[in-house]
Parts: sequence; structure tokens; C-alpha cells
Amino acid sequence: MSVAEKRIEFGSDKTGDQQKALRESGSMDRGFLEMARNVYAHLNDEISKKIFEAKIMYASTGDVGYITGIESKYRNLNSDMQVYVEKLKKGSHCLIYGAGVAGHYLAGRFKRFGVTVDAFIDPDESKGPVDEQTGIKVITEKDLSENKAVYGDKTFVISYSKKPAADEVRKRLIEEIGIDGKNICSGVFDWRNNQGQYFDFFEAKENEVFVDCGCFDGATCFNFAGWCGHKGFDHIYSFEADPVNYEKSKAALEPLGKCELFPYGTSDVNKKVYFAADAFETSCIISKEEAEKRNFKGVEEIETVALDEVLAGKRITFIKMDIEGAEYEALIGARKLIMENRPRMAISVYHKFEDFVTLANLVLEMHPDYRIAFRHYGFDELETIMYVE
Repeated sequence: MSVAEKRIEFGSDKTGDQQKALRESGSMDRGFLEMARNVYAHLNDEISKKIFEAKIMYASTGDVGYITGIESKYRNLNSDMQVYVEKLKKGSHCLIYGAGVAGHYLAGRFKRFGVTVDAFIDPDESKGPVDEQTGIKVITEKDLSENKAVYGDKTFVISYSKKPAADEVRKRLIEEIGIDGKNICSGVFDWRNNQGQYFDFFEAKENEVFVDCGCFDGATCFNFAGWCGHKGFDHIYSFEADPVNYEKSKAALEPLGKCELFPYGTSDVNKKVYFAADAFETSCIISKEEAEKRNFKGVEEIETVALDEVLAGKRITFIKMDIEGAEYEALIGARKLIMENRPRMAISVYHKFEDFVTLANLVLEMHPDYRIAFRHYGFDELETIMYVE
């Protein structure tokens, strides 16, 4: 199994066992329910309550329909996302352009909520006639042109992440094959609102100091700077453990200034851990046993730090964490900073099924008067962000 596929399987084996037991029992553990009630009592807007209720039902049943069925008015969707929501409903059919890693990932996501992928379209004829990994038919643009009557009215999803490449494919599909542009969704990242995510709930204040846990490619730091606008910001502390992503971010962030980038993961204490590095946003901390069991590739040992140690005495106003399931430990490692600074936070709460309750409960233990809100940016169960203020 490649690391990129990891996101389809949430959390550790222990977490998976807990989730399975929870669903089979048909009831919630009393302690979990008490935490959930406590969190719910700290939600003071309708959107957060609707999202919370849907996630409770998803956690207890495993039915992603509770998430995909959330009304659009309760989800923070950009226009590209809305296209997916409208066109890729349960029972619909689509074709994915690109039979690579991104195409496989999308096929896996679509399958989980009842969308059938009729075929991959790929210019590499050696990938056909059937994709070895998924068993889905692979056709070329020539095949598509010759069978336009069969495929022409389907939805086409271009899995290429780089806009120029996606735009070129879109142009060929429209001009050379005659596909209606309304039926084409361009770009693998269109399914997530990258610009607004983490920043659309708060308004920037003067002299913000940002901590970015899970820097990936540095884009979030630039989004933070843009969010601050004319008010500017005092400093950014950014953390990225994936060696390839770290080097990319180092080059990307240099022009930004006032930004320190650390080559570490974040956790409860300073320690060495195993890390599945795939040079993508899915790089994650993982146990050696789990990596061997799931045959993950690119596993290496890295250092993690506790924010309380590396940022001791620093003034912090805003913490963002999107670190593939390591958020709980990272928050514990930032307890002193959070207690002293009471920063606003944007925390991903979808990597493990219980995170939307346990992470919220943890920050409320640090500051019982924190205000909690949830916003959802995905067309499935991914990309739920907890905002803390």
C-alpha cells in the first residue's frame, strides 16, 4: 500500500478497532458521550451543531451519507467544490482523466460514497486495458472519441493537480473530442477550499504570530500572510518533517520573510518516531509495526518536538494543525503555550474518527471558556476544521 492511499484508512489499528467495536455495539461509550455533550454545549452557532451531529452519526454508523448529506448551506464550499457536490452524487457515473496516484486516490474516494468510475482516461496505452490496482477500465483519448456516444454525457474529472496541465486536458476534451465543458471538473485539488480553509472563520488582528504545524508546501503560510493583509504580521513558526516537502517549503518561504521553518514533526515530547514520507500532504507519523503490516513505503525515522520546548517563552496568537492524526499529541506538547497565550486555533479533526470530540474536549480542559466551532470543506468526510477562540 502506498502512503498516498493512507488517507482512506483513518488513524491507527487501535483506532480502527475502537471504531469497529463502537459501530458493532450500536451505542457510544459513556465517557465519549459525556465528552461529546461537553463539546456540544460550547457550540454557539447552527452550522457547528449541524456538522457535529452529522459527524456523531458517521462515527457511530460508518455511513458517510451523514456527511455527504449535509446541506450546502452548512458547508464551506468554493465554486469548484460545489460542482463536485452537484455532479457526483450517490449513484452517478464519471470518468477520471489520469490513471496515476491522484486518479487512484479519487477513485477510492468516489467508491466510498457510491459514485461509479466507468473508466480512466490516460494517454499512456501501457496502462490499459485495465488498471492493475483498481480493476477499472483504461481508455485513451482516441477510444473516448470513438465511443463518445457511450461516455460523452458522463462527468469527467481531471486528476492533474497542476493547473496548466489540467487546463490543456480540458481544452482537448472540449475542442478535439466535443465534451461539454459543463461536464468537466478540472484539477485534483478542486475538491477542497484551499484558500479559505483555516482562515475564513476569524478576522486578523494586529501583530499576529502564527504557528503552522504541517507546512507541506508553504502555501498555508502565504495564505496566513494574505489573511493578515495590511495589518501585517510579526512572525511565523512553521514545522515540516517530510524531507522533500521541507526543502520545497524552505525555497518557497524565503521571500516571505519573518518566517522560521523547522525540519521536525510536532508531538507531546521531543522524541524520535517513524514517519511515512511521500513528499505529499499525506506524510504522517506511524508505528514501525503498522508500517510493516500495511506495507507502507518511504518510512524513516524523524525527530518530533513539543511546541512548549522549541517555542518556550514566545508570544503566539494563532496555531494551525493539520498533521494526519498526530494533532492530539501535538496539542498536549503545546499545553503550556496554549495556557499562557490563549491563541486562536484551526485544528483538523477528521484524521481519526473520534478527533472532533477528543481534540475539542482537550482544548476545553486547557481553557474552559474557549469557544468551539466546526466548518466542513469536503465533499465527503475529509476536511473538517475545528476553530477555537
